[in-house]
Amino acid sequence: MLKKILVQLCILFTFMQLHAQDSLNMTRLSHWDDDALPIAAPGNLNLQYSGCWGIAVNGHEYAFLGGALHVLIFDITNPYNPKLVGKFAGTTNTVWREFKSYKNRVYEVTDGTAEGMMIFDMSQAPDTIIRSYWSNELFNSSHSITLDTVSGHIYLNGTNVVSNGSLILDVSQNPDKPTIVAEVPLEGGYIHDSYVRNDTLYASSGYNGYYIYNMKNPQAPVTLASCSTGGYNHLSWLNKEGTYAYYTEEIPKGRPIQIVDLHHLTTGGGIEPVVSFLDNLTLNSGSLAIPHNIYIKNNLLFDSQYEDGLLVYDISVPLAPVLVAHYDTHPENTIYNGYFGCWGNYPWLPSGTIIAGDMQNGLQILKITTPTSVKQPTVENAVTVSPNPAHETLNIKTTLDATAWTYRILNVNGALVKSGTVEQRNEANVALAGIAAGMYVVEIRDAKGRYSVAKVAVR
Repeated sequence: MLKKILVQLCILFTFMQLHAQDSLNMTRLSHWDDDALPIAAPGNLNLQYSGCWGIAVNGHEYAFLGGALHVLIFDITNPYNPKLVGKFAGTTNTVWREFKSYKNRVYEVTDGTAEGMMIFDMSQAPDTIIRSYWSNELFNSSHSITLDTVSGHIYLNGTNVVSNGSLILDVSQNPDKPTIVAEVPLEGGYIHDSYVRNDTLYASSGYNGYYIYNMKNPQAPVTLASCSTGGYNHLSWLNKEGTYAYYTEEIPKGRPIQIVDLHHLTTGGGIEPVVSFLDNLTLNSGSLAIPHNIYIKNNLLFDSQYEDGLLVYDISVPLAPVLVAHYDTHPENTIYNGYFGCWGNYPWLPSGTIIAGDMQNGLQILKITTPTSVKQPTVENAVTVSPNPAHETLNIKTTLDATAWTYRILNVNGALVKSGTVEQRNEANVALAGIAAGMYVVEIRDAKGRYSVAKVAVR
């Protein structure tokens, strides 16, 4: 009898361990999945769904989800009971559907088919949802869509019209009738996906790298900076201050999220990745997680990481992201198999409800359950390092008025290579023996939690 009880306790403990790995500070309020819907990639992948987006209109909140054949629209005002309120068919099954919104319209594009663009007029919702435009007159397909909500310009990434740049449309004059602004080749060539802010386009150009363009005159783009990133540059997003960009590289597997310093962009000083981070949540699988689509709301970065589900990082200290919440939308996985799980997410709904789309498991309605802010007050330029580049010794100096402070030196993968504590002085000389040549980040912190960072090259 005792042996039976012990076996049951072991099974229960194992279940609790496995269950605990599925979530942290995040819960699923509801989900929607229909196994009867078409599958775009039958067989091993069984890919049934793709991109997702959200919009709040007339006191209601809505989720858009790409199905293989359909655009699916849900009223999620009650997040515990999502209601399918729109189901609009395309012409053929596709693995890719992506969305963006402008005012009370949602814009959809597909890749691999000749469906062109769909526009959904949500102004009369919840009474009526209208597909106000569906045409391939301007283009047949586009891998992804970027929308500048200030100018009303749409950037089509990976479109069949401009294979080595972007097709730019305008919907500011009539949100239901896009017009062509420019068809421009770009220095970085093909754009897989992009982010836009203040007429500046941050383009992920696959194996060509990461490019930043001034698009104030769409007919004559100006390349501001670029860098080679090593993997297949997939997508980026900026922190709210615009001082750092975070990008993912989908290929090869296991590429971490990289952070690019943008401080010198406006002065022509170039850009470079300075720190990277990656959390593998599927145990005993090696470092093969794939960060896919990332978005930033305030100081939180939302990472759709395929089989690991949705991960949330506090980036209030931009170069030191902290994993504060996650939810596994694809608990079937026990090892990293590749392209299964969480494709995208949408974190900006006024209620705090978070939308995520799982390629096999459909719509996931999530919510962060506890405060996630990591209170680390940042003090800009409170640390200087010299010489830079450094060789044998590095001088670290701080302007923090503190009786004691600590320093850490991290490599570009976020690994600690050296640390120490300094008392009753505002500077320290640190020996660099044994530290390989490369780029590093120096962090300092005092007893009050005040924090500052600087970059240094070691030669």
